[in-house]
Amino acid sequence: MLGGALLGLGWLLWRTWHGLTPFIIGVVLAFVLMPLVDGLNRFLPRALAILLVYILLIGAGAAFVLYLLPIIVEQSKNLINNTPSYANETQNWLNQTFKEVQQSLPKDFQQPFTESINNFSTNAVNFVRDGIIGSATNLIGWLFGTIGFLVGVFIIPFWLFFVLKDKARGMRTFYNVIHPKLREDAYRLMRIISDDLNDYIRGQLFVAASVGVLVTIGLLIINFDPSTAIFLGFIAGLFEVLPIVGPILGAIPALVVSLFTGGFGNVDLTLKVLLVFLIIQQIEGNLLIPKIAGDSTKLHPAVVMLVIIMGSEVAGLAGAIVAVPFTALARDLYIYLYQRLVLGASPLEAESKVPSRVDDIALEKRRKLQRQLKRSAVQGNVSPPEIATVSPEPAQIQPASSEPVVKV
Repeated sequence: MLGGALLGLGWLLWRTWHGLTPFIIGVVLAFVLMPLVDGLNRFLPRALAILLVYILLIGAGAAFVLYLLPIIVEQSKNLINNTPSYANETQNWLNQTFKEVQQSLPKDFQQPFTESINNFSTNAVNFVRDGIIGSATNLIGWLFGTIGFLVGVFIIPFWLFFVLKDKARGMRTFYNVIHPKLREDAYRLMRIISDDLNDYIRGQLFVAASVGVLVTIGLLIINFDPSTAIFLGFIAGLFEVLPIVGPILGAIPALVVSLFTGGFGNVDLTLKVLLVFLIIQQIEGNLLIPKIAGDSTKLHPAVVMLVIIMGSEVAGLAGAIVAVPFTALARDLYIYLYQRLVLGASPLEAESKVPSRVDDIALEKRRKLQRQLKRSAVQGNVSPPEIATVSPEPAQIQPASSEPVVKV
């Protein structure tokens, strides 16, 4: 019955995928906001904690719309308007370079070289143009292609409120559906899924925001215009959600803008921008990711690059973004089920073999051991007086002989 229900649910999700885009965003927000709501719930009623988080979220959104969005829109228009001049200057430089190279070749090779360069440039321009237009069209169609999207945007705040409010009740209902013998496995599988998605989403968002701020500060230090620096930092932060290749793609707009600042060929400013991004990548790789985001997926970089390409081929930009966490999730679920069903390990032993849970399980064991040691120490300190108070009085003990009883 459960298998049939899952198959039916999978088919339904597949058929309504485009209309569920706002709810997917809502799930991401739920993962991000749930720890904050749980923390405030220790001091406030849960509904009030959610309302406080909503107020903070609305305030952040209002600040973005009032201060950052106008800058982003203005700089985007400037970049679009300057693109033809960038293309013309690049074309002139390529023509000049081409003439110099052509003149240095023997006459027999000049004609084939010219034809090859012309074919390559035509194909490259068409490829870039079609790629940009196709990506923009697909993205717009994916976001706004259905009426369900517009309805979802309207109801998502209310839906998110009830998800945050009734988290415990929803989990209890879910576990009650599962057979009692399988509930511990279901609990540990849900912990694996939740930890994989939680760690990845929160870590990537925090690293992306940090990189955006660092890029903005770095560009301001090398005398970029504040609006341009904010815009390029925002772009770098957006690309940061793509592992491995995101930092490279995020640096390209800043390098292009610096190269054309004050005319084509501003090499000095371009080298400064390149140095800024190299420093930020060192900070990200050695501080942000290990200390803040953590290596939550524990996937080899070669595997990460491969699954990003595969995800982009299957579902475009969205596929590239979700490919890494879903690959890590599939690996962890397989390892857990293999430990349980093939090797016969206990639920706790199977969970301790999962790469994303190894550190957490070890930490839980250390904390449990520390609690036991503290409890033993406390019991050791209070046990003598407790024993003395409950011990029978010496007068109540009948001596075995007529010798006097010595009280201790």
